[in-house]
Amino acid sequence: MNYNNRPIPKITIENIDLSNPPPYSETDPNTDRNNNNTQESQSQLPPRIPQRPHRSISRQSRTPHRSNSFASIHSSPATPISRNNSLYSRKPPLPPRSPSLRSYNSNNDQFLEQENPPTLPKRPSSRGSYKMQDVLNSNNYNQFCSAQQEFQSGPKLPKRPPCLIKRKMVESEEITDTVNIETVDNVDSYKSEPIETETLEIISDDSAAQSPEAVSQEQPIDEKAECEPEPAPVAELQPGTETLDETEKIIEMMETFEIEQDIFQQTLPIGPPPAIFPHTVHPVSPPIITPSGLPIETNKFYGNLLLASQTLPTWTHPYSVWVAKDPSQFGLAVSYVPSSQKVFAPGVPPEFYFSPVGIKSLVFGATEFSTAADMTLVLKNPKHMSVQLQIQKSSTSYFVAPLVQGMGFVTAVYSNMTPVVTSGVGFVSLTKLTSVKPFQQKYSVLLQNQVIWTLYLTVESGQTVNLTLTDPNTIKANAKLSKAIIQIVRSTENSIDTAAGCYSTDCELSGYTTGTIGKYIFKYSTNGSSLSGASLHYALPHHVQTFAPTMGPFRINSKLDSTTKGVMTGYIINKFEMTVTIPTALGFAPFTTIPGKAFPNYTTAELAAIRTAAQADVLGDVVTESNVNSMYFAGKILAKYAWVLYVCQYILKDSTLVATLMPKLKAAFNTFTSNTQILPLTYDTTWKGIVSSGDSSQDFGNSYYNDHHFHYGYHVLAAAILGKVDNDAGSKNWIPQNRAWVESLIRDYANPNDNDQYFPVFRSFDWYHGHSWAKGLFVSGDGKDEESSSEDVNSVYALKLWGLVTGDEYMVSRANLQLGIMRVSLNNYFLYADSNQTVPPIFKPNRVSGILFENKVDHTTYFGTLIQYIQMIHAIPITPSSSFIRTPDFVREEYNQLLAPIVNTVVDGWRGVIMLNVALYDPASSYAFFTSPGFLPAYLDPGQSLTWSLAYSAAFN
Repeated sequence: MNYNNRPIPKITIENIDLSNPPPYSETDPNTDRNNNNTQESQSQLPPRIPQRPHRSISRQSRTPHRSNSFASIHSSPATPISRNNSLYSRKPPLPPRSPSLRSYNSNNDQFLEQENPPTLPKRPSSRGSYKMQDVLNSNNYNQFCSAQQEFQSGPKLPKRPPCLIKRKMVESEEITDTVNIETVDNVDSYKSEPIETETLEIISDDSAAQSPEAVSQEQPIDEKAECEPEPAPVAELQPGTETLDETEKIIEMMETFEIEQDIFQQTLPIGPPPAIFPHTVHPVSPPIITPSGLPIETNKFYGNLLLASQTLPTWTHPYSVWVAKDPSQFGLAVSYVPSSQKVFAPGVPPEFYFSPVGIKSLVFGATEFSTAADMTLVLKNPKHMSVQLQIQKSSTSYFVAPLVQGMGFVTAVYSNMTPVVTSGVGFVSLTKLTSVKPFQQKYSVLLQNQVIWTLYLTVESGQTVNLTLTDPNTIKANAKLSKAIIQIVRSTENSIDTAAGCYSTDCELSGYTTGTIGKYIFKYSTNGSSLSGASLHYALPHHVQTFAPTMGPFRINSKLDSTTKGVMTGYIINKFEMTVTIPTALGFAPFTTIPGKAFPNYTTAELAAIRTAAQADVLGDVVTESNVNSMYFAGKILAKYAWVLYVCQYILKDSTLVATLMPKLKAAFNTFTSNTQILPLTYDTTWKGIVSSGDSSQDFGNSYYNDHHFHYGYHVLAAAILGKVDNDAGSKNWIPQNRAWVESLIRDYANPNDNDQYFPVFRSFDWYHGHSWAKGLFVSGDGKDEESSSEDVNSVYALKLWGLVTGDEYMVSRANLQLGIMRVSLNNYFLYADSNQTVPPIFKPNRVSGILFENKVDHTTYFGTLIQYIQMIHAIPITPSSSFIRTPDFVREEYNQLLAPIVNTVVDGWRGVIMLNVALYDPASSYAFFTSPGFLPAYLDPGQSLTWSLAYSAAFN
C-alpha cells in the first residue's frame, strides 16, 4: 500500500476523505521528533497501523516461523530490542511500517519525511496455560451432594461475622447464550438496542428546576461542594429464578451468599510488601503531582500526561485532550472525531481503523500565557477514573481542567486569568444565545468545517464579562476574572443547558452482588451548580446495555461517537448504575455454557486416556521449565502443571500422581517465593509496585508495568490450585506460608483499597471501559492498549480462585462482578459475533479486535501477523472461565470462517490452542483431535498440557 502520492488534507480540517486516508505519524502532535520539542511545534496527522498485506492465508509465508521451545529463554537473558522512536510504546514490535511516513507542517504547507518510524517490543508467539474452575467446589458453600464430591472436596472456609454476611439458599441459574437486555437476568447481552430519541425531562420529581432567584443564591463556583444531588431511586436486585432441570440439581444444594456491604470496602491487607522484595527507585520519574508520595496509577487513561513531554493525547471519551505547545495555540487542546472521519485500511475486511488525532477543534488558554514556556503543569489527585490537570502561570494564576472518564463537558475552571479560546480549525462565527441561568452565558461556536460546538461561560455574582471573536482563530474574554468556568460540548441539544455550570471532578466506585446478579455504581463527584443539580456524562454501549431501569429518565437526545467503542449516549445524572449476570457457579472444575451440558461427565475410556496423559505429564521437570527470565512464561508453566495437579486430585483421584507432582510444583513455586529466579522481583518505591529487575526491554516491559495482570494472574491462579490441593491432600500449610507473597502480586494489579499507601487502586482494570489495559509507563500516540482479552479474563478468574481457596468472599464477589462486566464489554469491543452491533460492520468479519488501543483497532499482534496468532491470542488460556466469555455461537462462527481453513496447516502449539478452543462449542471434535493417532506433542502450546486438554474437552463430550 503506497501513500506517497495520496492527497492529504490540512490538519485544520476535520472532515477527512476516507477513500484517501492521510499518512501516519506516531509522534506527539505538538512536537517535531527531530528537535525534541525545542523548536516550533508541528501539527501531526494521526497514528497509522503498520502496512500489511491483505488478510489471507498466504500471509503466513511472510512471517518467520516461531518455535514453541523455551530453550532460548533458559539459555540467555532477553536481548534488548532496538527501538527507533523513544516516544512510542516499548511493547513488542508490530510489523514494519511503510518508509513513506510523513508529518504535516502547518507553517509551510510542506510534508516532512519521518525517518525511523516507531516500533514496539516483541511479544511471544505462543501463550497459554490453562486453569480450571470447579463449579462444584466453591469453598464458600455448605455441603455438596455425592455426585459433586466426585470432582472435588475440601475444607470449609470460616464464616464471616453475621453482621457482614447474610446466607440463604437460592436456586442457581444455568448460564445460557440467551440474552435480553430488557431484563435484569440477562444484562450480559452485548447487542446494542435502539434507543428512543425523544428529549427527556431532566428534572426529577423531588429535584425541581431552580428559579432564577434560587440560582442567584448558589455557592461560589470554586467552592468544593457537589452539585445538587440527583434523586433517582435505587432499584432492588433479585436473584434469578429460572427453572432448573434435573442435571442442575447439584447446584441447588449449594449455598450462595449475599454481601450486604459494598464489596470494595472489604480489602486485602495494606501493610508493607514482604521484605523478600528489595526496594528500588524507578528510572522513570513522575511529573509534578499533588499530593505527593502516594501510589501513582501507571496504566490509566491519562498515562501520557505522566510521561516525557506530557503532550500526547488523553482520551476521556468522547473527547481527546492534550497540552498544546504550538506558539500560536498553546493551552489545553480538545478534539472530537465522529465516526464519519474514522480512517480504515483498504480491503474487506480492513485490517485496522483509527481516529485522526491532533485536530485542535478548540484550545483553552489565557492571555497571561505569553509563550508555551509560561505554562507549568501540575497533576492533582490522580485516581483510577480521574485526574485534575492544572495549567498555571503562578500558584495564584491558573486554570484547572478536571479529566474524568465519560465527562460530557470539557471544562476549564479559571482563577485570576483572562480566558482565551483558540482553534486550529478556525472560527466562522461566535453567536451569543439565550441562557437559562443567571451569571451564565451560552454561545454557539461555528468552526470552518461547519461543526458547531456549544460553549458555556459561568462567572461569580458581580463579575461582568463578554467573549469576543477577535480574529478567525481566537476568542477572548474582555476582562480578567477571579473565578470563571468555561465548558464546551460537541452538541446543540438544548436539554444540556440544565447541566451547564456543573462539572465532574472524580468518580467513586461501589458494587454489590446478590445471587447471580452483580450491581456496580459510578458516583460522580461534582463542583459548581446547574439547574438539574447534575452534570452531563456519556455512557459506552456496554453501560447502556446494562443500565438499571432507573437510568432511563435521565437519558437525553445526544449521542457522540467513541473512537473504538461505538456510539455513546448522553445522560444528565451524577450516577451510573449497572447490573450484570455474574458467574456464581464458576469455580475450579470444568465449566461450560453449551446448552444442556451443565456438569462434567467422564466415561471409563475417557478417564483412562486422561490418566495415561497425566502419568507422562507428572514426570515433567517443573523447576527447570519454570525457572526462566520471564514472569510471564514462568507463570504459564506453573499454571500448566497446576491444572495437571488438579486433574490428578479431583478428576482421576490418583494419590500417587498427586504425590509425584505436588512436591515438584511446590519446589518450583519456592524459586519465586524466595525471589531467587533469574530476574528477581523488586518493590518500586517511585510508582509503587512489584516489578521485574530486568530492564525495559525484558519480560515484555514488566519493569515498566506492562502486562502485570497477564504475568501475575498466571502465578495467582497456579497458587490457588496448589493451595487447594495442599489443603485436601497435603500438609495444609502451603497457603499460610505463601499467602503474603501471592497477595502482594494481587495488590500490584488488582488492589481494591484506596487507603493502601503501597499500591495504586486497580492498576490494570479500567472500570469505565470494562476491561484492563496492558500498557504501562510508555508514551503512546494511540493511548493504552490490550492485545489479549482472554489473559485479562484469566487474571480476574485467578482472583476468584484465590478468594475461594482462602475464604475471602469479598474477593470472590469482586472477581465475579468483574467477570460479569467483561462478558458484556469484551463481546462488544474485542469479540465480534454476528450479533455484535457495536463494531463497524465492515470490520466485523475479522471476528476479533487484534490489538485494541484507546484510539485505534488493529487486527494484528505484537509478535506476528498469522491468523492463528491474531485470533487465538484472545482465546488463551482455555480454562473453565473461557466459556463464560467466549460463547458457543461466537466460537463456532470464528472457527468456521477463519480457523477451519488453516488449522491443518498449523504445525506448532497454536494448533492445540485452536482445537481446545473448539471444545467451547463442540467438545466431541476437540476430544477426538487430542486422542487421534495423528496427534503430536508439538501441537501443544508450552503452557498447555495434554492432561488438561483431554480433561476439559472430555468433560462435556
